[in-house]
Amino acid sequence: MRYTVLVAIALLLAFGGEWIYRSFLRPIDPLAPEAVALAEHFNRSGIQVRPYPVRHGFRHSEVLSVAGYEIVGYPLPIVVEFCTTEASAIEKLRMVKASPNLTQPTKNGRLVMNLPMWGEDTGPMATKVENAFGSFIPGA
Repeated sequence: MRYTVLVAIALLLAFGGEWIYRSFLRPIDPLAPEAVALAEHFNRSGIQVRPYPVRHGFRHSEVLSVAGYEIVGYPLPIVVEFCTTEASAIEKLRMVKASPNLTQPTKNGRLVMNLPMWGEDTGPMATKVENAFGSFIPGA
């Protein structure tokens, strides 16, 4: 019985330590080259943005980096997750769709975009952002 409790505590510490490291201690991943290319595409599409890296707690086997895009003169950001594979992008899209505060999730190849905290009154800008994101060619 004592060994079972010790093993359970050791497993709890190991998994808890990994979660704490990924969520709080790991350095913020730099912007992926595609993040900069996407920012340039948004700018060419008439949406002036400034990209910035976002801390995330995902495993690097699932997500390479996460970028936020500050729209100049607009209070709400765009968030894009750069997934490692198409399958992980499909899984991230499914997770984002289940979250009530991450609206209008969209996938483009390995990229998953969401508009956090955007409401019903942001329709015209959201449509413009979705069209620009959909016309981006990842990896080109």
